[in-house]
Amino acid sequence: MAQVLKRPAMQAQVAQLEEQLAQYQKVDEEYRTRLVSEKAELEKTLTEKLQKEKDAAVAEITAKAEADINKSLHDSLLILSQFLRLAAARRAEEADAQLDENIALEGVLLNVYSGDENAVATMVKLVQGSEEQTRSTAGELLQTTCMLPT
Repeated sequence: MAQVLKRPAMQAQVAQLEEQLAQYQKVDEEYRTRLVSEKAELEKTLTEKLQKEKDAAVAEITAKAEADINKSLHDSLLILSQFLRLAAARRAEEADAQLDENIALEGVLLNVYSGDENAVATMVKLVQGSEEQTRSTAGELLQTTCMLPT
């Protein structure tokens, strides 16, 4: 009989516990939802940050590469210009046309002025320096080399 009297109190307590469980489950679901949302936001933020850093690094590297290429081109053109100046000065001096060095200058000039792949190859040898022997305008092998850069 004591148990029968305790039944309404026990049922009330069960109902109260079920209500608390429902509230805990609701709070748990809210936390889980918020956690998923915060995780997604954090991932988005980090992804955007990393993409910006990547873009900045790529831009920096690209700018440096362009600057290096431009400097290399400038230096190469400067060496070519110095060679052309030397050739013009030698022609103006009325130097001995039979000197191996002067014959080599004329041969190299002929190659540079050819306007074909051979001209490009000759200019590359000039700007990079080459110990390859030059040829006269008639195609004879000379002792003078294309070794200009120091």
